[in-house]
Amino acid sequence: MPFPQAHPIDKRRNALDELVKSIKDGKPAFAAVSRKTGISKSTLKRWWIHYQLEQHEQLKTKLEKAITTILERMEKLAEETNNLKELAPVAKMLSELLHQFGENEEENEKWG
Repeated sequence: MPFPQAHPIDKRRNALDELVKSIKDGKPAFAAVSRKTGISKSTLKRWWIHYQLEQHEQLKTKLEKAITTILERMEKLAEETNNLKELAPVAKMLSELLHQFGENEEENEKWG
């Protein structure tokens, strides 16, 4: 029995788009998308996990760049002034970014 043919990349992208559109309460409608696309639920779930991991990596890269920029700004401000109160807004921004990242981490744990 021959191995099944791989799905074309366009079909995979379309299926992932359908999964994103179908999200309710944080979970895609795998069965509905499977019926609509003709792709098995197990394949859709596997693709979804890979998609989520890719999204996580992109977010992580953006966050690392933002944190680096903020820390560089804090260092520059610290050199320019002896008044540490001026650093408070920058520290608050960093704290908010880290909080948002923590929320995204919790969401990603649901899917892999």
